[in-house]
Amino acid sequence: MKKYGWLGLAIILGSGVAVAGGDILPQEPVVSAPVITEKNRDESYYVGLGLVYNRIYSIDSGWWNDNPLTQDETGGLTGIIGYNYNEYIGVEGRFSKSMWERDYGDITTWSIFLKPQYRFWERDKNSDNYDDGYFTVYGLIGFGNSNVEGTKGDNSRTSAWPEAIGNDILDETGFQWGIGVSYTFVEIEEGNRKNTWSIFLDYTSTAKDADINSRLYRYLDTENDDSRVYDELSTDGLTIGVTYTF
Repeated sequence: MKKYGWLGLAIILGSGVAVAGGDILPQEPVVSAPVITEKNRDESYYVGLGLVYNRIYSIDSGWWNDNPLTQDETGGLTGIIGYNYNEYIGVEGRFSKSMWERDYGDITTWSIFLKPQYRFWERDKNSDNYDDGYFTVYGLIGFGNSNVEGTKGDNSRTSAWPEAIGNDILDETGFQWGIGVSYTFVEIEEGNRKNTWSIFLDYTSTAKDADINSRLYRYLDTENDDSRVYDELSTDGLTIGVTYTF
């Protein structure tokens, strides 16, 4: 009997050790699958630089080489700084200045815009099968200043009227607006979706029928000398450029 008693006790103790051992065996670590996050996609700062084609005109206007008498077409640079609150709305500041192809006017503008926008992209946050990029259409609504200073022109047959050279022909602060489209290149970096570089093209109206009181220009040949005084001036532009998102 003692023999069987000790045998039973050993079996019971062995079972207890086995059970206890099960409690202290090392656990397999749980490894979660990487998830692509939306970092830097919705809320972000950005800066940009663009080439701007500006028009300055009074009573009529045209594009590129279709030049009405009162129109001056210039080329220049635009600097941009902006902030996207989310994928639908942002704010943007711009500063532009003409640098070449000026006839009678040197134009400088600054603008502050509210930027409603709509992005055409895949919204599946649990997948890493994103497109390489996406398009955005946007509007620009705000205010700013458009300043036109009289110049002698750059290799041109025209110039500002003598008393306007070096002086303001137009200095207007008011409502401004624009529309545009951009394409953003998407990168996946350390599990984060980053929208870093974008290219854009937009149109901005920076002054419309603003009051002036100056002769805009004079032709250097008598046959085309225009002696009329124009009392309104408009400015707008097309900008193409790139932005970088932080």
